[in-house]
Amino acid sequence: MTVCTLASSSSGNCTVVSHGKTHVLIDAGISMRRIKVGLQHFGLTPDDLTCVLVTHEHSDHISGIAMLVKYFKTPIFTSSGTGNMICGIMPYVNPYMNCFEAGTELELGEIIVRGFRTPHDSTESLGYRLLAGGNTLVYVTDLGCVTDEVVDATRGADIAVIEANHDREMLRSGPYPAYLKRRILSAHGHLENSDSGIFAARLAVSGARFIQLSHLSRENNTPRLAYETVERILSEKGVAVGKDAELDVAPPYTMGRVYRL
Repeated sequence: MTVCTLASSSSGNCTVVSHGKTHVLIDAGISMRRIKVGLQHFGLTPDDLTCVLVTHEHSDHISGIAMLVKYFKTPIFTSSGTGNMICGIMPYVNPYMNCFEAGTELELGEIIVRGFRTPHDSTESLGYRLLAGGNTLVYVTDLGCVTDEVVDATRGADIAVIEANHDREMLRSGPYPAYLKRRILSAHGHLENSDSGIFAARLAVSGARFIQLSHLSRENNTPRLAYETVERILSEKGVAVGKDAELDVAPPYTMGRVYRL
């Protein structure tokens, strides 16, 4: 299995996951040009895509779908609630939309996928668990808190891409209006660095060898602060970074580390 974020921020999110002849995007919230450039790194084009798995309908996760469907007829897979919202925004996507319920196991070529519910202020947000070649990836961004369902769905993964959106004090003292701060800090908002660290420790203890922090806020976080906060909490929980698990931060606008499992 090959995993690589092509972009990871509130401005756009897209991750490519490949195994054998199966190539999947998780979200397509960046331009067609950027998607093409990212895929070229792996010798791929949009024609090679098996599908796009969509987490939810916010624009930073779906803005590239229109062009993928228009020019490449790429199948889209997501929850019923999210699918209905996307088709309401982009009616021409409807023939390519495939909806499924959380907990359903999908066989997409050589990759087995299961979606699970995540708490976010969208219609029916999902995280994803992907299994291929005996290795498991979990992808969990855009969640205000880590629920029991999220913990159960992510346990035992080899690699985890998880949200570390903001530092709580930076957000509280920052320029955002009060209503937006409340939204981000809510149980259906975005995950704070310390909570991400506790989540990362659970993942590492259950077997995760690689943990990548993603969806960082440009205004309310920094890569260094996210990394140091999560590393500190991992250490407090008895997880040695670099020995028990590797820790990385996904860059916001460019390709991240390429994981090959």
